[in-house]
Amino acid sequence: MTRLSTSLAVLTFAIATTAQAGGPTAYAQANFFIAKNKLSAVNYRAGTMLPVGAKIEVMKLNENEVKCKILDTGVEFEFESHKSLGKTARDLFKGFFSETDPMPKLEAFPKEFQGPIKAGEIAVGMSREMVLMSMGPPPPHKTVSLEASKWIYWQSKMAQIEVNFVDGKVESFGPLGKAEKKPFLGGIFEKKEEPKEMMFAKSNLHHDEGTVSWVNYQNGPIIPFNSKIEIVSKGSDSVKFKIVNEDKTFVFENDKRSGKDVWSLFQQVFAADDQAGALAKLSADDKKMVSAAEVQVGMSREAVRMAWGPPPPHMTPSFDSTTWTYWKTKMAKVAVTFKNDKVAEIK
Repeated sequence: MTRLSTSLAVLTFAIATTAQAGGPTAYAQANFFIAKNKLSAVNYRAGTMLPVGAKIEVMKLNENEVKCKILDTGVEFEFESHKSLGKTARDLFKGFFSETDPMPKLEAFPKEFQGPIKAGEIAVGMSREMVLMSMGPPPPHKTVSLEASKWIYWQSKMAQIEVNFVDGKVESFGPLGKAEKKPFLGGIFEKKEEPKEMMFAKSNLHHDEGTVSWVNYQNGPIIPFNSKIEIVSKGSDSVKFKIVNEDKTFVFENDKRSGKDVWSLFQQVFAADDQAGALAKLSADDKKMVSAAEVQVGMSREAVRMAWGPPPPHMTPSFDSTTWTYWKTKMAKVAVTFKNDKVAEIK
């Protein structure tokens, strides 16, 4: 077995077919790119970079489906194969992630190559092992052997990159057919960040130590109406987000009791459009109540929804209901009754 093959064998990730509770963890063995919450085994070189050494949790693993979560950020992604590769996602996953932390090996490489590797780039003179750590494995349908003198990567679905080796070292690299012999072509690989998804709070929202419940409890610190937020990640039962220009991450949580998926509930409290116009349509008194996160007799339905948010659907199945039932706490409820679309009673 060659030295390179031996190194690649170290990448094999010994993991059960079904992930245990909590999920096993692994390290990214190279810089990979995630686009639309997917990491393709074709190893496209565009999207949001997952850096070498990043630690992940394997949430689900079977023949054709691998779901993971980046531990530092909570961002979830799916590792997927492609029919052109001729292998399952589970088999290919072993060449991308391992239980071995690659950083000690990276730090043992000559210093002039460490920067390009961390940037997900290439430099003339790099060994195959260094390129493998910087770029990850080239897709096997284009590079049948890691001992080949030319490795071909996909920049995107329309563009390819070639890396040429002489005596086991990078001799040239660049767009397919246009390889160059330069020490370091910084920026050859297009690292476009995915556009950040921004939304606006459609109501005041209470949270408990950073957790916003689908039940919409009416106590605790407030995220103000029309706060601009950035979506951090979307999971099967939660959505993580940040208020723009603030560091704190919040979690919007759902569970089976709601009877709805988490994203549909999230869209009831956040919208893609700025909500200042909606607030401007309210009466002066209603605006004051929304700003104070309070509800009083005479308020319109729209104002109540902005002040307290939507009532939980398991107690109020429709916004046209005569009575909206909120939970002040897990033990206490409050009912808001409407007449002619105005608050008639609060009890």
